Amino acid sequence: MNKKKIFMIIILVAFIVVIGIVFVNINNRTVEKNSETSNNKINNTTIISTSNISNTSNISNSLNVTYDKTQKSGGKVRKSNEKVEADTSNMINITDNYFIEQTNDVYYNLDDYIGKTIKIEGLIYTYKDNNGDICYAVVRNTPGCCGNDGLAGLDIRYDGEYPEKDTWVEVIGVMGTDTTFTEKIPAIQVTSMKIKEKGTTFVTN
Repeated sequence: MNKKKIFMIIILVAFIVVIGIVFVNINNRTVEKNSETSNNKINNTTIISTSNISNTSNISNSLNVTYDKTQKSGGKVRKSNEKVEADTSNMINITDNYFIEQTNDVYYNLDDYIGKTIKIEGLIYTYKDNNGDICYAVVRNTPGCCGNDGLAGLDIRYDGEYPEKDTWVEVIGVMGTDTTFTEKIPAIQVTSMKIKEKGTTFVTN
């Protein structure tokens, strides 16, 4: 074997070794980056969770209202465990004619409604948030993305037994807040709930 071939073999071997070293370094960096990303996700989740608990507590204390997770029928039902007095002489009535507009205004300008007495009629509706907690609301059907499949309404928190889904109720209570799906939302602290004959279930305004 002449010197030229030996030289070429040495260069080839060196090239393969260099490629191997580069590949190992890239692989190690990828593993470290994935590990760092995973740790950040865990830390962020913890921060978000702590923030939500803190915010809910502060809001509740300022209104003398607290929200509790109570065992019921094998699930956790979001309920209130402290009564507040509703000022029925100065009550905001959510009407048939402006149901969507009024409930939307509560969401968009929540701070303006905190502590005020609200009266609303509609159908009992239930859903589960991302913690699996069962939450209740009073809603009406509205136009939606696929016909008449939309909903408008407000969450309610009650210390008694909730009626069955789709029961028509009149609710009076004090506006508070709760946190579902990591979002602060309006939630009426119910002081009075009456089952009534079904009214206008579909609204457009």
